[in-house]
Formats: sequence, C-alpha cells, structure tokens
Amino acid sequence: MGVRTWVQEWPVYRQLTGTDPLGRGAAAASAATRELRPRTATADRVVKSVCPYCAVGCAQNVYVKDGRVVQIEGDPDSPISRGRLCPRGRPPPADHR
Repeated sequence: MGVRTWVQEWPVYRQLTGTDPLGRGAAAASAATRELRPRTATADRVVKSVCPYCAVGCAQNVYVKDGRVVQIEGDPDSPISRGRLCPRGRPPPADHR
C-alpha cells in the first residue's frame, strides 16, 4: 500500500475532500464497516417471546439461526415496551457471548 492510497483511505481526508463535511456518513466508514451486515439478516426465523426478568412482560423478537439464538430485540408492536428493552432484558454484545 502506497502513501497515496493510505492518505486516500484516511477518514479525515475523505471528510475534507468528499461530500460528507461533518464526517457522519460515508467519510467515517472504513472498508471493514462497509462489509458488516446485521445478524438479523441471516436468521432463519423470528420467534415472538416475553422477557422473563420482571413482571412487566416486555415483548421480544428472538432471531434464530440453525436452532441457536443470534439476536434478541424489543418488539416494536408491543404496546408495553414499544420496541425497547431494559438492561436486564437486553442481551450482551456479540463479542461477550
């Protein structure tokens, strides 16, 4: 990788020379982040569930792939939680599983 290529891949250079002067869009994205896809995109099915941690009963969408849970999100159709989960009902980040 030459110096010119390295400078062109630098986020500050892309921010100053591109169409994203605030650095909130394409200028901030690296090649690695452009390749990322959500875990929910690869799920085989979505199972509706209820959070077991307290008596409120927040609804959850549980994403399953090959019989294993890959993601848990709040159900936006729930009138109780409106798609949000508290820290107890929210799963840990993927790198801590």
